[in-house]
Amino acid sequence: MWVEYYQLPKNAGICCEHCGTYIRNVFTIHFDDGFSLKCGVECYNKLMKQSNISQYGEKLLKKKIKLLKLYDEMRSNWTRWNTPEEAESDGCFQRIEDPEKPGFWRIRTQSEFEEEKEFVLNDLIPYRINLVQSEIKEKFKRVTIPHE
Repeated sequence: MWVEYYQLPKNAGICCEHCGTYIRNVFTIHFDDGFSLKCGVECYNKLMKQSNISQYGEKLLKKKIKLLKLYDEMRSNWTRWNTPEEAESDGCFQRIEDPEKPGFWRIRTQSEFEEEKEFVLNDLIPYRINLVQSEIKEKFKRVTIPHE
């Protein structure tokens, strides 16, 4: 078993496959038999309570899910930002040391920002998400959840 997490934008939610409720915070639980289930927070918590996961395992899984949420939020922010000034005003530090004046900091240029954005969206975030999902797969491969 392994878990994915992502948040959908407003007015773009889906129905929980477990209870039919409209959801935007989506947990996709992938089972070893190839079955996957997209559900919301409440159904996810109910299913975890029905599983054979230990209390320690549940806390560890919550930490991993929290990381997935963080990376999803990061991806959403970087997708939304178009200039280093937008990112900086939103709290994302865009200052770098000026190579021509060591010890002085300046805001990134547009081309530096776009290069950083490209790296973050196409390399860093996908790598980190895959890493967390691989850890979940490995650590929780013996967890069983009744899903039928």
